[in-house]
Parts: sequence; C-alpha cells; structure tokens
Amino acid sequence: MAAAEVFTRYGFKKASMQDIADAAMMSRAALYLHFRNKDDLFRSLMQWHHGEALKAAEAAFASDKPFLVRLEAALTDFTMVLFGPVRASTHGQELFEANMALAGDTTAATSARLRGLMENAVTEAVSKEEISLSTAGLSPATLTDLLYVCLDGIKKAPNGLDKLNERLSALIRLLGAATRV
Repeated sequence: MAAAEVFTRYGFKKASMQDIADAAMMSRAALYLHFRNKDDLFRSLMQWHHGEALKAAEAAFASDKPFLVRLEAALTDFTMVLFGPVRASTHGQELFEANMALAGDTTAATSARLRGLMENAVTEAVSKEEISLSTAGLSPATLTDLLYVCLDGIKKAPNGLDKLNERLSALIRLLGAATRV
C-alpha cells in the first residue's frame, strides 16, 4: 500500500497527501475523494493493517497443527504483520504515537480480539487434552493474559522484533514443558 510506504519513509508529520498521491500514482484531488485528510487516511490504513494482522493470527489458529505450533505461529504472524513494516523505519515511534492518537480504539479492539482468539485456542487445547493447566493451577484466561503480557514485553524489549522468533520459541518451549499432559 502506497500510504504505508510513504509514512514509513517520511514519518507521519512529514508525509503529505501529495507524497501519498504520487506514490499511489493518482492525483491529490482523487485521494481527497476517498479521505477527508491525512488523519483520516492514516486511521483507515491502521484499521486495514490491524485487520490483516488479525487475519494472520486467525489463519494460524485455524490450522490443524498441534496447539503450541499454532500458538507460536499466530503470535509471530500477528506481530510481524502489525509491526514488521515499521521495524526498519526511523519513524517507528512517531508512527506508533500517531496510531495511538488517531486509531487507539482500533488498537484496543484488535488487542481484545487477539486475546479472545488466544483464550479460545487455549480453552480448546485444554478440552482436547493437548495441554494441562491443572498442575500450574491456571485458567485459560490467566494463561492468555500471561502470554499476551509476555508478547507485549518481547516486542518492546531491545531488538524486540529482531529477536521475536527466538524469544517466542523459548516462551512456547517453556509453556510446553509446563503444560505437558
């Protein structure tokens, strides 16, 4: 998407509707037929992007692979689709702040939906006896909360996205050892 490339290259503040129109190979007037202003365009882009991240997680959870493989794939795919494009941008923090200011409700809804997908997958894994939470005395909701907080911490840690696969894999191995049936 042309707008994503422009925002990643210039940041939110410096990107202009003309830059975006040029990248999309359309006139600025045509761009304004679809979006009221740059804020509206950015919000729409964030809604689309969050939707794509959720689709990636849903697809991974829907596979017929073992639970721990599905969980790792869902969390990795979700995070990389959502944050991968800005990972190399020097404007990552600015884009994150713009997202929170203009699409914070989308971010909250995405977070709630991801948590719901995770809790459903954990509950299903327990019912199919793929994992056991009884030894640790955890509920699916508590495990989901812990996993979500860990994922958030992993992506915010130094080199978070660069080491995402390594750290998530370690977390999933630990989870597997702790929840072995």
